[in-house]
Amino acid sequence: MRKLERSRAARLVLGGSADPPWARPALIGVLAVAAVLDTWALSINEWANTYYSATVLGMTRSWEAFFYGSLDAASFITVDKPPLALWVQALSARAFGFNSWSLLVPQAVFAVLTVLVLHHLVRRSFGHAAGLLAALVLAVTPIAVAMARHNNPDALLVLLTVLALWAASNAIRSGKALPLVWCAVAIGLAFNVKMLQAYFVLPVIAVAYLVAARPRWPRKLLHLGTATAVLAVVSASWMVAVDAVPADSRPYIGGSTDNTVLDLLLGYNGLGRVFGQDHIASPGMMGGGPGGGPQGGMPGQLPPGGPGGGGPGGDDGGLTRLIGDQVAGQISWLFPLALCGMIAALVHLRRRPRHNAQRADFLLWAGTLLVTAAVFSFASGIWHPYYTVALAPPLAAVVGIGVVCMVRLFRVSTGWGALLPTSIAATGAWAYHLLDDDFAAWLPPLIAVLTAVSVLVLALLLAFPRQRRMRRARPGLAAVLAGLVAMLSGPTAYSLTPLSTPIQATFPSAGPSGQDGPGTGPGGGGPGGRGGPGGQGGQRAPAPQNQNSAPDGRANAPDGQEPGGRADGSIRGGPGGGSTEVNDQVVRYLTAHHRDETWLVAVVGAMVAAPIILDTGQPVMAVGGYNGNDPAPTADALQSYVREGTLRYVWTDGTSGVRSMGSEVDTRVVDESMAWVAQHCTAVDPTAYGGTEAATGTTEAQTRLYDCKAPH
Repeated sequence: MRKLERSRAARLVLGGSADPPWARPALIGVLAVAAVLDTWALSINEWANTYYSATVLGMTRSWEAFFYGSLDAASFITVDKPPLALWVQALSARAFGFNSWSLLVPQAVFAVLTVLVLHHLVRRSFGHAAGLLAALVLAVTPIAVAMARHNNPDALLVLLTVLALWAASNAIRSGKALPLVWCAVAIGLAFNVKMLQAYFVLPVIAVAYLVAARPRWPRKLLHLGTATAVLAVVSASWMVAVDAVPADSRPYIGGSTDNTVLDLLLGYNGLGRVFGQDHIASPGMMGGGPGGGPQGGMPGQLPPGGPGGGGPGGDDGGLTRLIGDQVAGQISWLFPLALCGMIAALVHLRRRPRHNAQRADFLLWAGTLLVTAAVFSFASGIWHPYYTVALAPPLAAVVGIGVVCMVRLFRVSTGWGALLPTSIAATGAWAYHLLDDDFAAWLPPLIAVLTAVSVLVLALLLAFPRQRRMRRARPGLAAVLAGLVAMLSGPTAYSLTPLSTPIQATFPSAGPSGQDGPGTGPGGGGPGGRGGPGGQGGQRAPAPQNQNSAPDGRANAPDGQEPGGRADGSIRGGPGGGSTEVNDQVVRYLTAHHRDETWLVAVVGAMVAAPIILDTGQPVMAVGGYNGNDPAPTADALQSYVREGTLRYVWTDGTSGVRSMGSEVDTRVVDESMAWVAQHCTAVDPTAYGGTEAATGTTEAQTRLYDCKAPH
């Protein structure tokens, strides 16, 4: 009997007449879970990564800064990434006021949209159950939740990558060129978020299209050639526009060695990320391992592995990187399930024709997962655990597809059917291994019990092949559901932590709190054993100010907070503290003595400048870019700024601080600029801004506020 057509209102809730009655409500529930995880108590993250937040503030006050992605409104130097993701945040801040919500909500929206698109792609090829499971896995992946609540640009990168795979799937199905062109547009836009990382999917898409698309080879090659041309145009558009502007008419390109975006592409943000790099614009960004170097991007400090040392803790990468201490709790919970699922999918699809849409989509997802995992595992350049958010969508898709294929094999085959209980047992054991006893002592036993019950029931059903019908009945379904609950409990528990623990670090993560700050742990111990090593220390960002600045140019402080500081009264400074700090008293002095100079002060390093920009609303010159290593400004340029009256005060420790840590980074330009300041400017008496005069040779004596207008 033909099903009755549902009304428009009913279709919104229940889906089309051909859809199961549970499918649409379940999807709405998963999207609601994703939205809650990504937005609940979002403001506790305050400015999150102050480097990008300060940049967005400048972009809201100057369209020049907006176009270039300049750190401050006066456009001295840009951030070390293309500005597309920051454009979205800046437009949001212009529309809704500059506050933590306007910066962070766009990332949450990108994350929820990614869940929705992923569900659509997996569902249309492998059914509602596969699509729903894939969406749920992505929604509760710890690093995906952490990045959705943070202002790093990865959330937009991930969405654009999934949209590109959607367009590629459409191109393979239709055999037409237009979807492939849209795929190229999406990847080109992703390039303008994080450059070469956007290209990880290119070989996968090209192979899948050549293998599975229906047009003849000449037409296939023509379509790929057209898409390649579009990709080149979209990718290079901002880069060419910026590099075409004379260097003296635009800001310095942060992270480059020769003030060009091309150098940024080929070096720091490109091939250098994969093959290592001799120069590193931000050496403190590698992260440190347990007992190792810094985690919060501290100016002038290096991890144990030295510059270019690769992964967290200065490791050299390898097959175990993605299951290492700092990474496992963020992304690896379902690795065993995905591996078994890939085998099951290959078995299930092995007899399908070459142009089969299911085979093509599986090739896209599995290929993206394997290629991205391989690059991340063996990259010898700068690498951070939070990059693994790029693995979350293909991993979730492979899990959704794989579980459905394993269930189908379980129903018809005793041999291949063993993949299902095997995967549940391996994944449950891995989750038990990852969990930290101090985090939730009740969770490991629960996972162990559910895993054991699920595996036992499934094994018993396999042991009696004549009772094959029972594999389709309630006992089999209940066992699978129990196994899914066991496997998803760990990542879900970790994904809940960002809702109550602030993520105020350069390198976000979910899970138990790290040893040096909240919301920065690597995932609670990881394979080092339950209760293993702690986590990443993160910078403490200042509390967010109100949307607008006060008439004198300083940002309004929240109730109970002194201007220029945090509500707890603690000192705000660089993430590493120590000699790089510019405390509240210095900021008040600078604000009181600021006249019509373009920059409030010049400091070494963007991570020192950013909190001052956020506290005062004034442009601050970040000498040397992110970590004080970029060759800008030269001593002559600095002298010109002083002579023209655009810069008066300089806060300096006389060096970027990197050379003393054994780095090979060339800091001569910054050192020469600071040496000129020490020779030609007058050190302000520390007592003028509440400090004390220190003995010669001490750290405090070396760290001085210089007045370059006063006579020497």
